[in-house]
Amino acid sequence: MLQPLVVGLGRSGSGLHLNTLVRLARRTAATGDPLVTLPAVGCDPRAGGLRPLGMPGEVTAVATLEQALRYVDPATSVVHVCTPPRLRYDVLAELAGHGFRRMIVEKPLAASVDELDALIRLRQEAGLELAAVAHWTTSRLAGRLRRLVGGGRLGSLRRITVDQHKPRFLRSLATDGHPSALDVEIPHSLALALDLAGPAELRAARCWDLRCEDRGLPRLGGAHLELEHRSGVVTLLRSDLGAPVRQRSVVCEFEGGTATAHFPLSEDDDHAQLVVAPFDPGTASPPTGVLDADGAPGTGHHVFRDDALTDFLDGVYRGFASGTAGVGNFPLACATARLLCAAREHCADTARARAGSR
Repeated sequence: MLQPLVVGLGRSGSGLHLNTLVRLARRTAATGDPLVTLPAVGCDPRAGGLRPLGMPGEVTAVATLEQALRYVDPATSVVHVCTPPRLRYDVLAELAGHGFRRMIVEKPLAASVDELDALIRLRQEAGLELAAVAHWTTSRLAGRLRRLVGGGRLGSLRRITVDQHKPRFLRSLATDGHPSALDVEIPHSLALALDLAGPAELRAARCWDLRCEDRGLPRLGGAHLELEHRSGVVTLLRSDLGAPVRQRSVVCEFEGGTATAHFPLSEDDDHAQLVVAPFDPGTASPPTGVLDADGAPGTGHHVFRDDALTDFLDGVYRGFASGTAGVGNFPLACATARLLCAAREHCADTARARAGSR
């Protein structure tokens, strides 16, 4: 079994990773196939002021990496790096210097092309096993979309539109971990688009400010990205972080119909939904909302459980145990990070051009 060390106890580290790890440890222990050793160790300079994490014996919080080394052995640990993107490389290098080799890195993988290239070199030189958080692409919902894309039932994929909207005023006002809306929700949908439609080039990108009463936070109001894939597919990614409602939906437009996917909105409910609708009902099977013999979703409305982050961590931990973690995940994470860097630069160039024209 492997013991988790979560570095960074913000929303991602404490609210998602630690809670999910405890749930995964309980689940695998109950089935007689224990995977995660508890207590998980959480490391953050603010550890002393955080509310209790988990049940007694499930989580130990420390303030420094040196303190964490009293509780974990690098040889049998998996480090979850949940620090802000601009701090990623230094944290990974420090962890590698202490002998940690298995690491799960929150999105985005790096904040700049130079940092990404340095991270790739560190991975090679230190022999790191790196996996980037990508539970959207490994979800059951994404698996059904892939089968639709590959199966040809609705013809060729033509367009992908992703909407990720949620009100994020409080966190944006209270923290400065994300420099723009490009770093919040977009990495999930960008990785999914690349996974479904293949490599792409950036066509356009823009960010806008988040405004609340008399305050304005630059570039944190939302983001739009347009991609053109080598396969001919066009993708539009939209994220509004000042929206009054939550939405996590993906619309795949094919030659012969559409597939509208709805990801779970929060940890309150882990059910996903998928609506498969051909343009010509006369050529489709009756609407059943069930899977075919080959696992492809049939016409209709599908509702199913999809605890994507738990399943993602389950798969990565088993991959670390077998030496295969990150094999397919890391190249996709690098491609996603490079496109995000291109989008940041595009937005920066646009802002400079506007400032120069005044």
